[in-house]
Amino acid sequence: MTTLAPTTEEQLPELMTWFPDAVSCAVWGGPEHRFPFTEATFREDIHWGELPSYSLIDDGGALLGFGQYYARVGLCHLARLAITPNRRGAGLGARLVQGLCRVGCDDLSVDVCSLFVMADNTPAVRLYEKLGFVTMPYPGDFSLPGTVYMVAPGEIVAEAP
Repeated sequence: MTTLAPTTEEQLPELMTWFPDAVSCAVWGGPEHRFPFTEATFREDIHWGELPSYSLIDDGGALLGFGQYYARVGLCHLARLAITPNRRGAGLGARLVQGLCRVGCDDLSVDVCSLFVMADNTPAVRLYEKLGFVTMPYPGDFSLPGTVYMVAPGEIVAEAP
């Protein structure tokens, strides 16, 4: 059994270990996320204390996943989604995304979610498509090279198998 709960300060040091190199850090946090990072720069780069941050935890309290959301172009935008490296491929990503969509859409009073994903991150793209996300052009003058922009109705994501 897993639970989505607000991330605590105590979980941050473990989360930092999930990104051991510049590539994993950039794929997760974007091209502006600094590497190597310190605890202080990590907190700054994830906008700790500014963005709602949630953790997927198991019954024993182990950290399994992390993600954030915020309002972007009128949608609930999911950001910095990650599953602990030793549990990837076990279906936890779907639980994390579904939970964040429910919480974020309710909190922001919107009904559509969005996210950016690296175009070559095939497992993540497949997961998002399975959850109902579709690739769309970004509605504005913003580009993040190497990524695709995806959107989905929050209720579809929350109910996906």
